[in-house]
Amino acid sequence: MEKRWLSLKEAAKYSSIGEGRLVRMVEEGSIKGCQDEGHGRAAWILDKLSIDTYYENQMSGPTIRERTLAIMNGVRL
Repeated sequence: MEKRWLSLKEAAKYSSIGEGRLVRMVEEGSIKGCQDEGHGRAAWILDKLSIDTYYENQMSGPTIRERTLAIMNGVRL
């Protein structure tokens, strides 16, 4: 069975996103995670599925060209 919950270090390696940015993404609600105070020094635990969902949403959004054209036309996406 594949591991769902990752340490901050594991999540950074898995996602190729820096540890600091991952923590900010949790705080902003972009991905799921929490501080696990039971592991000492309040280690971060992150949800691998939410990282995958974040990337999937990034890929299904408007392209850079579509965003640029929308901005030029005064449309908010």
